[in-house]
Amino acid sequence: MGDTRTSGVPAGGLMSLLRPGPRPLSAAALEDIAQHEAEDAAAITTAAGHPALVECQTAAALLTEYATLHPGRPAEEWKFEAVERVVDCARAIAEGYTDRVEECYAAARGERAAMACGRLEERGRVTADTLAALDADTRRLLEWYAAPFPIEWLFEPERDTFGRIIRKRVIVLFHGPGGLSVGLRDVLGADVDIVGIDLDGGAVATAVAAGFRVIHADVTDLNPESPALQWVSGIALTPPCQAFTPSGLGKGRYAGAIDLILSVIWEATAAAGFLPWDGSPNGFAPRSGLTWDEVRAPLAELEDERAGLMAEVIIWPLAMLARWNDSLEWVAVEQSSALPAQIEDALFAELTGAGWHTTEAWTLDAVNYGAASHRKRRFMAAYRGETKPFVDLTPTALFPTTTFAEVVGWPIGRTILTRGHRPLDPETGRAKGGGSRSADRPSTCVTATIYGWTDSETGERITQADIGRLVGFPGDFPWRHVGRGRGVRNVAQQAADAVCPMVAAAVFGRILGIADWEEKTRIYVHRIYAVPTIPRQRIEQMILFDEEASGQPQAA
Repeated sequence: MGDTRTSGVPAGGLMSLLRPGPRPLSAAALEDIAQHEAEDAAAITTAAGHPALVECQTAAALLTEYATLHPGRPAEEWKFEAVERVVDCARAIAEGYTDRVEECYAAARGERAAMACGRLEERGRVTADTLAALDADTRRLLEWYAAPFPIEWLFEPERDTFGRIIRKRVIVLFHGPGGLSVGLRDVLGADVDIVGIDLDGGAVATAVAAGFRVIHADVTDLNPESPALQWVSGIALTPPCQAFTPSGLGKGRYAGAIDLILSVIWEATAAAGFLPWDGSPNGFAPRSGLTWDEVRAPLAELEDERAGLMAEVIIWPLAMLARWNDSLEWVAVEQSSALPAQIEDALFAELTGAGWHTTEAWTLDAVNYGAASHRKRRFMAAYRGETKPFVDLTPTALFPTTTFAEVVGWPIGRTILTRGHRPLDPETGRAKGGGSRSADRPSTCVTATIYGWTDSETGERITQADIGRLVGFPGDFPWRHVGRGRGVRNVAQQAADAVCPMVAAAVFGRILGIADWEEKTRIYVHRIYAVPTIPRQRIEQMILFDEEASGQPQAA
């Protein structure tokens, strides 16, 4: 067949004549565009030299270069946003919108830091030597990007030949003096990289003196979506328990408080993007758009704001997953044994809905794990990794019993006066105006007022080293006080707030799959109390076996 195209008709066919092309802009529209461009240029000129604008311009230049070297839609979008940010920042500077200026500055600097990380990773695994060789400007940039977390946490940890992280990273919120960390490092000997966070300057000083890396900060002021948290394997939280414990006012157990905390837990799940939604490809609704400060805001209405810190149990793990989504394996929580069941159930329900395959909880008493004082606490754990916990945290046999008197070095038969040295009432045998109890049994739960406990006969007062050992810390643990005076009550409060290290060892033994946690815990108990490292029942069995084998009694 010959050429059937109609003479004078474009090659696109007749229909191309019927399809309208882009309409030319009117003179008014063109004038409006020119005016906006002139205003943008004027704003950039006016703001020239401002640190925030310089940062935005630097980031825009880097992303423009990156888009040239890596053509494609993502790079072009990053470039477009960076260029638009320059104008946005300039206008904000010119108009005095300081909050927006800071936002532009932080976003641009974050992009520049992310690109610096990418360039380092392109050269191979980032090591301590790599970081030591950084120039001063790059180091300052990456330290800002990671802050307040360690700069090395911006980069992937070393893995073994099976792809498993060799030294896992763990963050401990509400770290205190270090009960959980002592359990991990000193009792279990676990090779983990721990970073703690705590608001109490004294507790931070104590933990740092004990060799732990602890950040002095309010947990609620930090960003749970920090890029430095992308390789964290586990998160442990021990929020203050005073709002729930029966010995306090218990304002966290009021119905109104519970309802408010439950609503914030739900809002946190929505903010992280883990509310179930059948119409979504991934099964979840889009993130609600609320900031974490906005999620937390209603908690200010609580009579005891410490109760609201239980919301961090859901905020941190879900925020980390929302940003990075592939590294976090487990979360562990310690709280008062009187924590309302509604709050525990809500936390577990939201974690389960977000893909955590196993949740479990136990109420444990420290005295059953070798401590010389009772401390009944609720422990919760949730697992997201492929493997489920398999190590039993119930001791195979009773731990040796250590009494209060044995810890403080008193002879048998002494009585503790809990309100100082007061004469005994001859009719009751108890101290007048105060409580008293036998020292020949484990202590009751340690509280901040324990520093005033004395021997009823001599008036001898117990020391901070004694208080720490009652809880499960070594006698030489470096308790510190920040501020005026000796801080006797403050350091006693640190011990009162701490998790018993032996119980921490049991819980982490299960979570981390450390099968010999009990043996290691018994060795630790022997070290701080000088008691047998094996159960008394086994000692008796060994003696009996030796007697039967030799035919005569053996010396004990």
